[in-house]
Amino acid sequence: MYLTEPRLFDVVKKQFHYKINGYTGVFTSLLIVQVIGILLGINYESSGSGFSPTLTVIRQTSSNDNVVAFTIIWAFITGILVTTTAYRNDAFTLVSNRLSHHLSSFLFLLTASILAGITAILTGSLIKFITLLRGAEVFIETPGLLSSPMDFFLRIGTSIAYVILFAGLGYTIGSFVQRSMLVIPLIFIGLFLFPFTSFFILGIDSSSFFEKVIFFYGDESHFSIFLLKVVGTVILLFVLSALVTNKKEVRK
Repeated sequence: MYLTEPRLFDVVKKQFHYKINGYTGVFTSLLIVQVIGILLGINYESSGSGFSPTLTVIRQTSSNDNVVAFTIIWAFITGILVTTTAYRNDAFTLVSNRLSHHLSSFLFLLTASILAGITAILTGSLIKFITLLRGAEVFIETPGLLSSPMDFFLRIGTSIAYVILFAGLGYTIGSFVQRSMLVIPLIFIGLFLFPFTSFFILGIDSSSFFEKVIFFYGDESHFSIFLLKVVGTVILLFVLSALVTNKKEVRK
């Protein structure tokens, strides 16, 4: 027993601040992948349409879809990296336990995901600006903050939700890998081989299963319901991560 017992809130707060200041490489990598997405998103697609033998229309499209896709991939990889040995051992520098480690990691991923989701959408305005500087004839299809603020903030909220969802998925996979490296082939079998094999035996189209999983999130038209789905899934993923690693020491 000690005269002063550390409170969980104080421990989580210190660990969170430590991770924000210490894991700068995470934010550097975010900047790099988004810059790559911007470069690929400017006039990434061109096509010609002939209306007559003497008239051809060339269309070039600029979009931040690549930035959003790269940001989601970044979030998934970051979620896995946070569970690796190097990052876990950093938590040993502070008084902590498994619960405080998970909570601070969750807050770190949540903060990073909010920043990544916002910047991913804001790159769309940067791409528009670069396109306008090139002096070409521009037709802007996506409304901005001033023309449609509600739609703008909905896109930011959706972006953040997808980023934290994939960060949580990566974190959960990384937590399973902590138990044993054999988990990697088991995850592959559980996600791909088993569904395809089972559906083939039962005579069911396996693609419909994955389509339903994708449509469960992507086909939701009400943002509030979509947000509830994401929040529920993320909470479930982090609870599962905590249960899987519950008996492991912080530094082990």
